[in-house]
Order: sequence, then structure tokens, then C-alpha cells
Amino acid sequence: MKFPDLFDFNKFVAPVLIKVIYWIGLVLIVLLTLSFIAGASLFSSYLGGGGGFSVGGALFSLIGGAFAALLWRVVCELWIVTFSINERLGTLVELKQAEIAKV
Repeated sequence: MKFPDLFDFNKFVAPVLIKVIYWIGLVLIVLLTLSFIAGASLFSSYLGGGGGFSVGGALFSLIGGAFAALLWRVVCELWIVTFSINERLGTLVELKQAEIAKV
């Protein structure tokens, strides 16, 4: 995408922006997953479990983080599909107008 495309409105900026938002969200999901793993061990010691590392809590946090990353990917893909449908419809309209102009 070139700079003049920002003012032309022939191409959408949103798909590029969505990819950036996806990576930011993925980094946040990883950081939250790591904090949940650390929190699981702190919570285990708070409940009087003798402290230490909670394998169950860490495993649950990892599974939750993987599910959140997968769900985030699907949401971002749906946004991109929405914008690509609009672009493809514009292409179809242009092709139809060119076909009508030939006749």
C-alpha cells in the first residue's frame, strides 16, 4: 500500500490495520497467559497448599491461552473476510460495467 492510497479510498486500510491489531492482541494473550501461570502458583500458596508451583493451574492457563489465541485469530480473520468481500464485490461491479460497455 502506498501513501496516496490513504486519500484515494480505492483500497482499504483496515486489513493492514487488522493484522497489526492481531499481533498486538497475540502478544497480550501471551503476556496474560504467563501472568496467569505465575498467578496460579501464588494462588496455590495463598490457599495453604504449601506454596510451590501448581501444575494443574499452569496447565489450565496454557490451555486457556491457546484457546484465546485461536479465538482471537478467528475473530481477526472474520474482520478481514468482511473487508475482502467488499473489495471483491467492487471488482465484480467493475467487470459487469465493462461487459455492459462492450455491448
